[in-house]
Amino acid sequence: MLATALLAVVTLFVAPSSAAAPRPSLNIPRQVNGHRTNVGLLILGHSTSDQGDYPQKLAQALNANAADGRHYQVFELITGGDGGFLWSQAKFPPADLQFHRVAASNALQWCTDTSGNRWSARRVRVDRALSGSTDPTGGACANTAPANIQCSYYDSTGLRTTSGFRACWQKMDVTLALIQDTTNRSWPIDDWTGDGSVTNVDFWPASRINDAAEPCGNGRSGVVNGNIDWNCDGLLAGNDAAHVVYAGWLERFSLALLNNYGTDSVDHVFVTQKPLEFGASCPNYPPSEMANCRLHNTRTATPSRPFDHFYNPLVYWEWRSVQALVSKATLDPRIHLGELDFRRMHLRSDDCYDIGINTWSIPASVTGRPVTISADDSEFQNGQEVDAENVGCMRADHIHHNTNGGWLMADVWYEGLTPYLS
Repeated sequence: MLATALLAVVTLFVAPSSAAAPRPSLNIPRQVNGHRTNVGLLILGHSTSDQGDYPQKLAQALNANAADGRHYQVFELITGGDGGFLWSQAKFPPADLQFHRVAASNALQWCTDTSGNRWSARRVRVDRALSGSTDPTGGACANTAPANIQCSYYDSTGLRTTSGFRACWQKMDVTLALIQDTTNRSWPIDDWTGDGSVTNVDFWPASRINDAAEPCGNGRSGVVNGNIDWNCDGLLAGNDAAHVVYAGWLERFSLALLNNYGTDSVDHVFVTQKPLEFGASCPNYPPSEMANCRLHNTRTATPSRPFDHFYNPLVYWEWRSVQALVSKATLDPRIHLGELDFRRMHLRSDDCYDIGINTWSIPASVTGRPVTISADDSEFQNGQEVDAENVGCMRADHIHHNTNGGWLMADVWYEGLTPYLS
């Protein structure tokens, strides 16, 4: 659980939360041409968005709201591994300033074509899904075609069905992109200075980045004073700060979704961080805490690690990137914070881990929604994990989420989206 006192310390370093501001309705019509409005939910994320199947649970909850009256259909463009940088651009020619930076990510997430260009597999998949284009990599990147989905929609004759990603997409009257992202393994966000906040002096230490990903395309080393010079100008400044750069990736991707695909572009984009995880957590804690670093052990919260379990802090601090994005004065008004508050997804998953869940935004009448979820900590009995795959919100790997965790994520999205849909 996050320590209340320490949260007060952390929030001293950040701008007031825009989450307290009212969320005006987007005035999405409830009917179009005499039938229920078809709303496409474009789901963009990594494996956490897939495990537990939050997208279908969210659509189920929205469709169960008779007062809403619209018809919500899920379109998943989920790719395993980190997103971040690789959402922001599809093609990286050898002369591209950031050509080498692609190599920070797992090799399964990018490829090199016969001309030496590097490609982001996840972004190619998005481009192909929304434009209907053929594979621009010439087969270098595997599995970039969108899935051949089945979908339902309404027209003047009533409820209909069809198949094919693009055919289904073009039946939608309104489209919303939901980005639930992370970059914690490739370009991690952290309180690198250890002062209890993430600010414009928290640059990426070169020691935390794959050596092959450091050089710039302009011949510079990409490293200044032991930190990554992201914009390759030979200087370290606020626009090289990790969370600022990440916010820029999210904005660039969001603007592409809004503008690059003609009539198949989305109408609005919503962004949130991912829920907590434990993957590779221990190396991110001081040596003095290593011996105690276990999945269900507790610790004394600190300003830089403001929780009483050994959660991965690189996932937690990504909230600052989301905040930097949606707090931008010149941000396109069609880009929105998806969760109710910048840390809402992490806080709710924190609750599930150590105390359980018994309050919901999704109504109890929605089929399958749990009444309560036991804490993940309750699976630890007599020094052993008992039914770790099903108890709590997390699977046994303590990275991905089970069915309960899917409901938890859907609930955070439902809570954040419903004011916009009023």
